[in-house]
Amino acid sequence: MSLKDSIKQLQKREHITQDEIIRRLGCTRSSLMENPSAEAIAAFDYAFGSTPIHDSGNAVKIRKDSRESKELEKLLPWARKFPIRALQNKGLIPANIKDADLVRAVFRFMNVGSTAGFENYYSATLQATNPQTNAAWIRLGELSIERSTTEYTPDSEAILSNLKFLRTNVYLHGQDLRKVAREALNNCGIKLIEVEPFLTAPTPASAFYWRGNQPVIQVPTSRMDDAKFLEAIFHAVGHLLYHPLRTMCLQTGTAKCDPATAPHPFEIKADAFAQDTLLSEAEECELICCGRFNERRCIQHFSGLFHVRPGILVARLQQQGKIKRGSPLNDFKIAV
Repeated sequence: MSLKDSIKQLQKREHITQDEIIRRLGCTRSSLMENPSAEAIAAFDYAFGSTPIHDSGNAVKIRKDSRESKELEKLLPWARKFPIRALQNKGLIPANIKDADLVRAVFRFMNVGSTAGFENYYSATLQATNPQTNAAWIRLGELSIERSTTEYTPDSEAILSNLKFLRTNVYLHGQDLRKVAREALNNCGIKLIEVEPFLTAPTPASAFYWRGNQPVIQVPTSRMDDAKFLEAIFHAVGHLLYHPLRTMCLQTGTAKCDPATAPHPFEIKADAFAQDTLLSEAEECELICCGRFNERRCIQHFSGLFHVRPGILVARLQQQGKIKRGSPLNDFKIAV
């Protein structure tokens, strides 16, 4: 079967676009579609091929040209930075494989045909402490969602209305905020999923990406306070509303930006959207001008006045350096 026929079958079976295939393979459109190169053919086989990769105890092992295997073995340091043991325990990568076959297995799991394809498609993870671990975490989420074939057009008015509901639904005693958020976003056509993070990298706050035409917000199963949880979701929605289709972003649980590097304009705008939607500039000014924000009654007063979760007020005051990170007011934050 020719490469073009294989691509057509893949598109029909997986509802995947040519653009995504090209980015995942790390090659050019001409080298893939017009005059397929040997490198493009090999990359397609690594990412989407049907040749099984078995463990070394199986008699039917993958067999490739020795020169090709030697080239793949050079990528072992890169491949071993993925959470191999955890992926093997989940049955996503065969056990008892070494060297070139391990690299092939990583390519197949991630659906990428080269390290260039990995950097193209999962570029949002490259600034994280461990790009491979965070990309594998996103990939687990991708595998849990069927690709949507229906074009998605965000209803900005409905989305903002639901975000304001999440912000102003002050206490939600006895209710699961994650469940409420999942239902609110689902009403707007946005998929919110929870995926257990790996222990080999800092816990991400959220990721945003597209699965076919389905916008997805992915959060870890680990606990976080309500203000951090909502800020992560609102940040992801900012990417959905303001940035081009297929944008991917990752928020780690560490500082938002490395002072040594300038943040991407997309991140700045998404941050601003999240901050303004959680607590407007006018509300923030009124809160700070009160001058007594270290007092519990001040937080309670403005929480009722603004109809906003008190944890959001405490988190904003901490971000502004008005109260300490270890303030007793932290008990206003609800673990979700």
